[in-house]
Amino acid sequence: MKSLKKLSLSLLKIGIFGFGGGLGMLAILRNECVKKKRFIDDKELANAVAMGQMLPGPFVPNYCEYIGYHLFGFKGAAVAGASLLLPSFLLMILLSWFYLNYHSLPGVDLIFRGIGAVMTAIILWAAYDMGRVLLKGVKGFIVFGIAFILFLLKFDPVLTVLVCGGFMVLLDNIKLFNPLFLSIPLLIFDLKKALELFAIFLKIGAVIFGGGYAAIPFIKNEVCTIRSWLSPEEFLDGVALGQMTPGPIAITATFVGFKVMGVFGALIATIGIFLPSFIMLVLLAKLYKKINKNPYVTSFFNGIKSAVVAVLLSTGILFILTNWTNIYYALFGIGALLLLIFFRIEPILLILAGAGFSLLIH
Repeated sequence: MKSLKKLSLSLLKIGIFGFGGGLGMLAILRNECVKKKRFIDDKELANAVAMGQMLPGPFVPNYCEYIGYHLFGFKGAAVAGASLLLPSFLLMILLSWFYLNYHSLPGVDLIFRGIGAVMTAIILWAAYDMGRVLLKGVKGFIVFGIAFILFLLKFDPVLTVLVCGGFMVLLDNIKLFNPLFLSIPLLIFDLKKALELFAIFLKIGAVIFGGGYAAIPFIKNEVCTIRSWLSPEEFLDGVALGQMTPGPIAITATFVGFKVMGVFGALIATIGIFLPSFIMLVLLAKLYKKINKNPYVTSFFNGIKSAVVAVLLSTGILFILTNWTNIYYALFGIGALLLLIFFRIEPILLILAGAGFSLLIH
């Protein structure tokens, strides 16, 4: 039986183990919410991806908020977003405190080498498994092929997804195609600085499309160039910390807020960057419920489904070139992929095994 508590616990688990960037998290999200708990099916997950790609801000929180809204309305969206982001938020505060006091994070990179090898396998497995469900008919494979090539050529992901949706509308409606196709908390509350901090990240969250990485240069300009709250070196270290945490890279906002105003600053910066996409997502989901029977809307989302499979597969291939270059990691990653395909091993167990394997061989 579906319940808000069960959804919250599932997303909390994803937030703890969701390493590997947005697509790694998407693969884990699918395993947890589609395969295991059956909160939604693959078609609805593809709709969540489509909605998330259309909106500014980090993609994965958008996906989860859509799922929450689809199941339980506004409350579900709020709980879903908070559950996903809470582990990253808390871990980033801990890492920020450690960094700002000791300026080192020994041994962490070793752990993430093993995790990277496993995440490559998880993404490839998700592409294979999701493709079996979503890729149907000649037209679906045509759109998949176009998206796959564009992603490998590093064409803009958001534009690629939208183009694929529009192309499927053409294929479905043009007859010609139919047969063929805690450092030191502030002792005095600085309201002006708090509002300024919130406004910066609210603005960035509202206008930056392309996922969390697209926000990084804009954050750097605001906090390093215009205001000098952080040095460029500190900011780059904050981005590195963001990559060490599970969850979206935009959690770097938490580091910036923590540096500027302690725990309270971390909280308002985090809310600021994720709030605009949350509000837009709820409005878009409401609109979609009213128009989802329209044939043009259906065709558009069918095109998105093919693109989702393509982006997973192309990213998995690119990850091979990064995470499987060492023979030991390659063999471990291939073994993980075979376990996922043939034995349906819990991906989170493999992530933990990857971290332990990396420490062991070093």
